[in-house]
Amino acid sequence: MVSSSQRITLKTLTPLWTGGVDQTSDRLHETGLIGSLRWWYEALVRGLGGYACDPTSEDRCPDKDGKHCVACELFGCTGWGRKFRLRALNEQGQPIEDALAENITFHLEFLELRPITEEEKWLLTKSVEIAARYGALGGKTTLKPQKGKIGEDYGIVQIITLPNIARPDIPRFLSQFRQVTPKDAADLRWFFFIKGSFLWRKQMNDLMGLSENGQEITGNKHYQQFLRGRRGDATHDAISKKLFSFRADGGCIWGYARDAKMRDEISHQIKQTLGTGKYTVKTGEEVLREL
Repeated sequence: MVSSSQRITLKTLTPLWTGGVDQTSDRLHETGLIGSLRWWYEALVRGLGGYACDPTSEDRCPDKDGKHCVACELFGCTGWGRKFRLRALNEQGQPIEDALAENITFHLEFLELRPITEEEKWLLTKSVEIAARYGALGGKTTLKPQKGKIGEDYGIVQIITLPNIARPDIPRFLSQFRQVTPKDAADLRWFFFIKGSFLWRKQMNDLMGLSENGQEITGNKHYQQFLRGRRGDATHDAISKKLFSFRADGGCIWGYARDAKMRDEISHQIKQTLGTGKYTVKTGEEVLREL
């Protein structure tokens, strides 16, 4: 049960970026955490066979009939408020106002504004768990490891405690909502997770088909086009990168592809770059089977 009397407890292994003025994380912004949690929630829902819109797209919820997807049901959309209020609390249970530095234990508390179903509680808890075990929370996760502050890691956290929620009938629940998923949206099935190693900035650029400084395109294989995304300009919106790497906590690499074939090709290319080592590789499908 996710409620005011039950919390998810995490520890930061790196600073946690939640946004701020002048590109400085001047304090904790719960909205930055909510946006990150929603992204993982959407990826999990799609991985489990459900549908979730892109809340920034023209096809966002609600549709012309007023229907909304399962992610908007919990996180809100136009005409439908979010079902919860998120609070970040320190170990004494007091609201955190300062930015979250590394080695800080904190609680995520979900205060119900309207009733949250058991299915939503399970999905939300699992979204936090997957982000903490395999991915990252908050912003600036696209920074690439390099010597100096430019490549500083953000968003790596460790689970301290999670609510123990029995798995409900998720397929039945997901079938009740608007069925819309944008092209190339994050789907947990097509994720790859590598623990125990990392990629330097130049190695990442090479995998994405970019020059050493990341300014010029050097390769146009399908997986490279997908991974590197696109810079925005006057006629095109920016498309985020799909490959992430961190040095913290022994190193980790993760990202996602368009489908299983592309995912496996990317994983193969990463292993070719890393060479032999004591790292482990896991697909999103394997993570889903462990839930």
